[in-house]
Amino acid sequence: MAVYLLKVNVLLMLFYGFYRLMLGRDTFFSWRRGALLAVYGLSAGLPLVDLSGWMQQQEALAALADGYTHVFLPAVTVSPKAAAALSASHVLSGLWVAGVVLLTVRFLIGLGSILRLAHTCPAAEVDGVRIKELRHSESPFSFFRWIFVNPQAQDADSLAEILIHEQTHVSQWHSVDIILGELFTMFCFFNPFTWLLRREVRVNLEYLADERVISEGREIKSYQYHLLGLAYHKHVATLSNNFNVLPIKKRIKMMNKKRSKEYGKWKYLLFVPVAAVLLIACNLNKKSQKSAEQTDSMAAVVVADSADSGMTASKGKVFDVAEQMPRFPGGNGELMSYLSRSLRYPAAAQKKKIEGRVVVSFVVGLDGSVSDVKVVRPVDPLLDREAVRVVERMPKWQPGKQDGKPVRVRYNIPVSFKLQ
Repeated sequence: MAVYLLKVNVLLMLFYGFYRLMLGRDTFFSWRRGALLAVYGLSAGLPLVDLSGWMQQQEALAALADGYTHVFLPAVTVSPKAAAALSASHVLSGLWVAGVVLLTVRFLIGLGSILRLAHTCPAAEVDGVRIKELRHSESPFSFFRWIFVNPQAQDADSLAEILIHEQTHVSQWHSVDIILGELFTMFCFFNPFTWLLRREVRVNLEYLADERVISEGREIKSYQYHLLGLAYHKHVATLSNNFNVLPIKKRIKMMNKKRSKEYGKWKYLLFVPVAAVLLIACNLNKKSQKSAEQTDSMAAVVVADSADSGMTASKGKVFDVAEQMPRFPGGNGELMSYLSRSLRYPAAAQKKKIEGRVVVSFVVGLDGSVSDVKVVRPVDPLLDREAVRVVERMPKWQPGKQDGKPVRVRYNIPVSFKLQ
């Protein structure tokens, strides 16, 4: 989860930088909206796409295992400071959860205030448009299919502009963009680029609505003065599309800006190669992890006596290398995580300043259970016992297979106890 969240935030940062650099100054507001939604979708989706199998060179790795026996798993290191590091990760996780909870509560309060207004404000119809009548001088706003406005607080021209503006938000489902931005902000609140992107989304939606008002033939200067007049009205909720959303100055400048040339839309095609490069970058780590898993289980081995290897295979009791090697639930990454969580540096060994590398041998049985656990390279009974204890308590593996049938396979695992 932590790795996924990190990738999402890095992608958000990179995509936002690309958006601001290449697309943030034109007047293709609908295209910009699509690009901003793509930033959210690609940031969340690319880390989930797994191309590592396609990128992998399986044959070369498989050939590497031929002629070797006694498979060694990756080494795990245990130190007295491991517990402190774990506590630090717990603190960071706790802070993240607390932030998510607080922002979720804020989100629900905002949603509740809108739903309460929708329930309490009387419905009315103005110029054929269904609205919810606000009783006070709050800023007009919309949320999904609801338009909230106080008709008595506006003159006829201003009310017509407000209705065109808010109908644009409603008909184009701008509230979906708002909700999406809020959700990303809730889970990625620690990333400043998430807040910048959220602001960009909101302002661009106002550009779209402003453009619609002007295209309907409303006089630009009059509309701009109207916006300035509403600039300091109270906002009812942060989840809505507010008529007078700030910054007003940017909106007025954008209305006065010369329209971008149509050929400028080609820039949006650059999203494709950028997304492709970032997709490959996301999978480089997966590829290296899978390569490491295969190397750990196939290539990180020691050569055994050939006579002993032949005897083991002929008896069919315990294989050193099988066609399909046993697999720990979740793979070698989960195995390392299990060992890191479970191993403890014995206090007595710390007092005596004993450290070293214990090698434990074990057999994964026909049903995946671990048996025949023994120390093949001892250091000290204190460290040896701890390594054996954790290996004996391993959950069941997925058993290895030879010729399609389950077989027993022996593994060796090095455990390094190191004082720091």
